[in-house]
Amino acid sequence: MMGRNGWIPVGCTLVVLMGCATIPPPMEPGAEAQLRDGAMEALKRAVRYEHAAHVRALGIEVMERRLGDRGLPWIRNALHDEDATVQYAAVFALGSLKDRESYAHVRALADSGDEMLKVAAIYALHRLGDTSRTGELPDLLLDHPSADVRRAVAFVLGLLEQPKAVKILARAMKDKDEFVQQQALESMATLGSAEAIQQLTFAAGSGHGAKRVSAINALARLELPSLQNSFEYRLAKGDYLDTRLAAAYALGRLGSDAGFRVALKSLDFDRPQRGVSQDPPEAQIQRIRQLAANALGAIGDRRALAALERRLNDQSDPWIQVAVADAILDIVGTGGPIGISRASVRRDGG
Repeated sequence: MMGRNGWIPVGCTLVVLMGCATIPPPMEPGAEAQLRDGAMEALKRAVRYEHAAHVRALGIEVMERRLGDRGLPWIRNALHDEDATVQYAAVFALGSLKDRESYAHVRALADSGDEMLKVAAIYALHRLGDTSRTGELPDLLLDHPSADVRRAVAFVLGLLEQPKAVKILARAMKDKDEFVQQQALESMATLGSAEAIQQLTFAAGSGHGAKRVSAINALARLELPSLQNSFEYRLAKGDYLDTRLAAAYALGRLGSDAGFRVALKSLDFDRPQRGVSQDPPEAQIQRIRQLAANALGAIGDRRALAALERRLNDQSDPWIQVAVADAILDIVGTGGPIGISRASVRRDGG
C-alpha cells in the first residue's frame, strides 16, 4: 500500500532490497579508467540531449560540479540553448565557476526579460565581482508574483555567503507558497542559522514525502557530525525507502558506509507501487534510482562501480544515466585533462 504523498513505504520492499545481495569486488584500475571515460562521455551526451531540456540542464549542473573549468566549453555553448531552463542552468554554472569570459553575455541576460534568467544572472554577476544588481534580490524574494522566481531567489541567497541575508530569508518564511518557505529555511541553514537547522532536523523526522527527503538532503550538505545519530536512526527506522536513501546519502557525506547495501540494491529498484495517480510507477523508479546513485556517490565505495556501470550502459532513462555518471565521478574522480576544444563542442553539440 502506498504511503502518504505517494512515497514508498519500506515494508516488504525492504526484504527484497536487502535480500542476499552479492557485492562485487572493486574494479581493476584499467577498467575503472574506462568507466571514468564513459561517465564523462555520458555527461557530454546529456548536455546536448535534444529530446528533453531537463536532461540537458541536469547534465550542465553535474558537469560544472565534476569537471569544473574543463566543462566550460559545453556550458558556454548551452547559453544559446532554445530552452530557458537550460540557459538558467548554464548561467548558474558559469557563475559558480567564475567564468570571466562569459561576463558580457551574463550581464545581458540580467536584462533579458526572463525573470528566472535574471535571478541566475544576478547570482553569476555577484560571483564575478559585480554586485551592482545584488540589491534587487530582496524585493524579488518578497514581492515577485511568481513563486518559482521567489524560490529561485531564496536558493541564491543561501549561496552568496552573506549572513545578513538570514533576516531577509526569515521574512520569506511567511510566503504563501510552501516550497518558497522550504527553500528559505534550507538557505538559512546553509548560512549557519541554528534555528533553521533545528527546524530542518524536526522536518527530517516528522515531515512526509518530498519535504522529509528535502530536509535530510539540506542537512546532509551541511556535513555536521552532530547529526550522524539522527541520520543513522532514519536509515534504520525510516518508514519510506526514499527517506532511508536520503539518510544513506547524508551518512556517506559524513564518511559512513552504513547505507551502502540498501543504496546498492535500490539502484536496480523496479517494484513501484501501482494505482497512485500522483506518483506513477516510472516516476517512483526514477526517483529511487536517483536517490540510490546519489547515496553511492557520497559513500564512495568502489565496490559499487560494477552496478553503476550497468546502469550507465542502460539507455532507457538518460536522466538516471546523468545521476549515475555523477556518482561514478564522485567515486573515481575525473583524472587529467579530457582534451576538449570549443570547435569540437560546436560541431558535436552546437
